[in-house]
Amino acid sequence: MSFDYDVVIIGAGPIGSTLAYKIAKKGYSVAILEKKKEIGIPLQCAGIVSKKLKDINEIPDSLILNEVKGAYLHSLSHDLRVKKDKNEALIIDRIGYDKFLAKRAIDAGAILFKQSKVIAVDSKSGTILCQNNRKVKAKIIVGADGPKSIASDSFNHSFKYFNATQYLIEINNKHDDIGYSNNENVGYHSNENIGFHSNENIGFHSNENIGFHSNENIGFHSNENIGYHNNENVGYHNNEIVNEENKEFKKINKDSESIINNKTDNSNDFVDIFAISKILPGFLWCIPTTKNSYRIGLFSNNDYKNQKIILEDFLSTNEKFKNCSIVEKYNGKIPIFDKNKNLVTDRMILIGDAASQIKPTTGGGLILGFDICNLASDAIIKSLKDDDIHILKKYEKNFKKKYSKELSYQLKVQQTLEILSDDDLDHMFLKLKEKNAEEIISKYGDMDKQSVLVKEFIKRGIIFSIIPKAFFRKLISIWGFK
Repeated sequence: MSFDYDVVIIGAGPIGSTLAYKIAKKGYSVAILEKKKEIGIPLQCAGIVSKKLKDINEIPDSLILNEVKGAYLHSLSHDLRVKKDKNEALIIDRIGYDKFLAKRAIDAGAILFKQSKVIAVDSKSGTILCQNNRKVKAKIIVGADGPKSIASDSFNHSFKYFNATQYLIEINNKHDDIGYSNNENVGYHSNENIGFHSNENIGFHSNENIGFHSNENIGFHSNENIGYHNNENVGYHNNEIVNEENKEFKKINKDSESIINNKTDNSNDFVDIFAISKILPGFLWCIPTTKNSYRIGLFSNNDYKNQKIILEDFLSTNEKFKNCSIVEKYNGKIPIFDKNKNLVTDRMILIGDAASQIKPTTGGGLILGFDICNLASDAIIKSLKDDDIHILKKYEKNFKKKYSKELSYQLKVQQTLEILSDDDLDHMFLKLKEKNAEEIISKYGDMDKQSVLVKEFIKRGIIFSIIPKAFFRKLISIWGFK
């Protein structure tokens, strides 16, 4: 059987490009099929990642927009401050980073085909058909084509998703840190290897990058001014009329504005995260990219229309953001981790979002995905060297061995959050403060390995003390306590 390439990777996102680089630099022939005309556009991530990124992958300093030490966590009535002694997370230019990783793969010998949307794969023969009639055959196929993965659909059930919406906003009273014509801080450099100096990814209820993945080219330039006065009080889960929502945001903003606007810390050193029952198990984030620009977004089970209302209610009731301008808007999907998903069939494997390799608590997947690239590249190179596609099964086995426990802990956290009301969240935040949890989270919280903090909470008996007694039975069922 003849093949065009040793490996064909579907998708030139950060995971696909990183894997292509690792395989191509070993001398194997690699092609990347990318459906987009331009790498990284539209923006599909929140752009905040663990500082471990510098250890696990390469990133130029020019693509780091800001660094943060911690987060302020908000319920409707209470706040927690989580802080590390040194910078804990990087806020990066994700469009620029996607382009950098793709170029690095090309420099290592990979061939990139843009505007090559895959419409069919045959995992037995290694044949891939594109919408533009391009047809290629590979010894090994890698599905790195995101949550709408054609590769995954060929041997798995359909994905489940969260919706995500994010705005890039600019505070209008100052413009010295926001540059459009001089490539500083916030810019949309569509024909360069830089992109959008303002990105995403969020962490800190021991978190990591929030990545949401657009199945449409949603990324409008609006520069519109936020001054929303009547959002028609549309509900959030089922489009019912809800009259209390704006009141809730007025309350959460009133209670948190003094923290956001008058922090003793440098405000650019902290992310703000808001836990609101209507968007659980997701949350709303506010990420400082520069002194006067922010990424503000959320992920949840709400539809896009209601996510827009939630964001605009939040912005219009917060004095700091009341007269801001919207520079960009993005909608997308976050796949929900599926522990039963098949990752290998015949001569094809899945990786990244296509494999639902996403943190359940945050929707993040960059650091996780880059580490998994090592597992995948080892299996692929060994398979090519020995001419034995059965070796690919070791990739799935090693992934589950390394990550099953960690991701299972995060699933339990997600399931616990889903049962809570706003009153329950207030109770939990108050109890956490009483239990000195701010110090515990600051000490044991890890953006990439959240089980460390969960185990510490269990060890200290904090889990049962912070959850209302009415939920004890559900808590026992979720966590399997005896």
